[in-house]
Amino acid sequence: PRITERGLLGAPTLVQNAETLAHVALIARHGPRWFRQVGTAAEPGSMLCTIRRADGAPRVVEVPLGMPLKALLSDVRADQAVLIGGYHGSWLPATEAVRLTLDNQSLAAAGARVGAGILLAPPPDRCALIETAAVVRYLALESAGQCGPCLNGLPRMAAALTEIAVGRQRGQTQADVERWAGLVTGRGACHHPDGTARFVRSALITFAAEVSRHQRGQCTGTSKRPFLPIPHGSARTEEDWM
Repeated sequence: PRITERGLLGAPTLVQNAETLAHVALIARHGPRWFRQVGTAAEPGSMLCTIRRADGAPRVVEVPLGMPLKALLSDVRADQAVLIGGYHGSWLPATEAVRLTLDNQSLAAAGARVGAGILLAPPPDRCALIETAAVVRYLALESAGQCGPCLNGLPRMAAALTEIAVGRQRGQTQADVERWAGLVTGRGACHHPDGTARFVRSALITFAAEVSRHQRGQCTGTSKRPFLPIPHGSARTEEDWM
């Protein structure tokens, strides 16, 4: 059953972003002009932004939409990459990210979106391909498995990315990933496959040089300690769901 028909305790249930509900309450109290005092004309207001810097320490700050990413990523280096929007977001080279602002109008030009307002900047000693492959495996296992794109497409993309990350890709592996990303986009029962495909495509573009190194058996990552967080206790294999 749809959750709007029967959900929590068998009753129709509304699932809504708590931050959105908080904004609605404040707008009702202070009015729309108050809300528009910050942000941009097209995207007014503020949002909570989660930033995970190279040292691994996360912090959450409330910032106006339209804020320069350079101010939020003040310690990012030119040889780093930035993940914008979380695990349904997009990888961008740091040199490109710091020229943008935290709003969809600006980010769209780079193929990114604000999404969950998450900014992650792994340190240069991590292999972004290995990190990405681990997250895509997590995303594949976290799907509801209710439609073809999630049930078939995401596991295949995860397995192919693992091949690329460990340097065992076949001649067609990367082409297969790009084809599957196109096939799952817009065909799911929800946007989970769309976001995952966006994440994968941006990784293949941003880390194209690293993909080539892995084809030659090389890797720039010197630390095997994971940086991108995956919830503790989440499924690691299909058998974990059994």
